[in-house]
Amino acid sequence: MPSRGRAVGLLVVVFVAGLLAGFGLSRLGLHGPFGSAHPRRGPDSFVQALTRDLDLTQAQQDSVRGILARRAAAMDSLWRDVGPRFETLKSTVRSDIRAQLNPDQQRKYAEMNKRFDAMRAAQGGSRERR
Repeated sequence: MPSRGRAVGLLVVVFVAGLLAGFGLSRLGLHGPFGSAHPRRGPDSFVQALTRDLDLTQAQQDSVRGILARRAAAMDSLWRDVGPRFETLKSTVRSDIRAQLNPDQQRKYAEMNKRFDAMRAAQGGSRERR
């Protein structure tokens, strides 16, 4: 059924977008307006990961720290705008998909979304406003 295929495709796109956004923010260690209530790792964690993966020199590490510090306000501003729009779109997509499912599938889909949301929150990728 074409509409069911589109719904599944859209679910995959939203799922991947959420994973990428959560992963990107957690790797950057940015607090952002949608960060979790518990302390995040911070930019130093990101610099450490880059140093480990790319063998950064001390000068490169210092430069990356400076870049992150200079861009932090812009990232926070972007997420203040994008975060609510993403959450609205996610809710709409979930609702549209739920409408395509039978009652048993709806129950399973709700549980799947709870697990996904819990995983995001545990990884510090919660989109709740502070």
